[in-house]
Amino acid sequence: MLTLAAARELLSAEARPLPTVTVSLENAVGCRLVEAPCADIDLPPADVSVMDGYAVRATDVAAGCRLPVVAEVRAEQPPALLPPGTAARIFTGATIPAGADAVIPQEQATRRSDGTVELAPVEPGAFVRRQGELCRVGAVLASPGDEVTPQLVALLAAAGASQIQVVPRARVAVLSTGSELVPIDKRPAPGQIRDSNGAMLAALAQRARFPVTLVSHAPDEPDALRAALEHALSTADLVLTSGGVSVGDHDLVPQTLECAGAQLLFHRVSIKPGKPILAARRGPAWVLGLPGNPVSALVGWRLFGRQLGQALSGVPGALNEQPETGTLAQPAINDGTRMIFAPAQLQPGLPLPAVHILTWRGSHDVVAVARASILAQLDAEIRLSPENRVPFYRLD
Repeated sequence: MLTLAAARELLSAEARPLPTVTVSLENAVGCRLVEAPCADIDLPPADVSVMDGYAVRATDVAAGCRLPVVAEVRAEQPPALLPPGTAARIFTGATIPAGADAVIPQEQATRRSDGTVELAPVEPGAFVRRQGELCRVGAVLASPGDEVTPQLVALLAAAGASQIQVVPRARVAVLSTGSELVPIDKRPAPGQIRDSNGAMLAALAQRARFPVTLVSHAPDEPDALRAALEHALSTADLVLTSGGVSVGDHDLVPQTLECAGAQLLFHRVSIKPGKPILAARRGPAWVLGLPGNPVSALVGWRLFGRQLGQALSGVPGALNEQPETGTLAQPAINDGTRMIFAPAQLQPGLPLPAVHILTWRGSHDVVAVARASILAQLDAEIRLSPENRVPFYRLD
């Protein structure tokens, strides 16, 4: 049985970013850059006015002087020539006329009925954004591996990067297994339960910004499970299964994957809950088999599913993630040999946030799942007192 670190190392050694694609800028948010985009123009592309006001030569302006207003310059107009001894009405974003070197805000000017404007002295460069002060043509705007954020979209759009090469976000399919499962809109009969894991895993994948291609269910029947797995593998880069990965007579996922030609990387990790978790690969598609209890499924997703999806999506070091550290709010004991990941809540604190481990009744405790904001890591054979430091993983 592998440790958490060893299982992650196996995944890290095998998981490669998905093939790159060229997408329009508006479809690139959340993806990772493959190449460094460069500016195709200076930003700003010309000297422009910061304010509504009057463009002037600074040498022409003295205290209380008046200059004739000979032109009006709007943002959409091409640059003009400003004759010496004159002023031009100018608006925010408009190109500074040739010859002008400063702008006087309209609040500091008095327009007269004779077509002149009374102005105060001004320094050269006042209220002028200089051409290229943000970046010059050819400047590198971001690095390979950077995430395309909405803010980066603004810069790339201004610099003309309408099409960019990226690693796409991994597509995720969710497949719940178990003949006892019924849809969430159906009232369970005796012996049945609603498919809460399918809904949770799909929501977790969506929150992590992975496109969810499929949410489905298969009974504990070899042919039906094989068909469902084949369909899921055809639609996604990462298939999350729930249930059927333990050692019972009806836990059919491992052997079904082998029959489907998948290569098993590992099966069982020394964690609690979630020990039966497995990882497999068939061609470019991955399968992460999660146990059927909700806390186990949540732990498997957070420790492996999200990180594997990020690795496939080109996130550097995704499978080398280290936990954060908090201060324990109450005593905690782990007398076992497996690392425990306990549902917990995080509250502000100094110098570290406070970790409150929730009361939970086992891996089936969907109430604790709903209340948890973090997973607290309790190492094997450890006894902790309040104020001891404890590692944790955020769930959002």
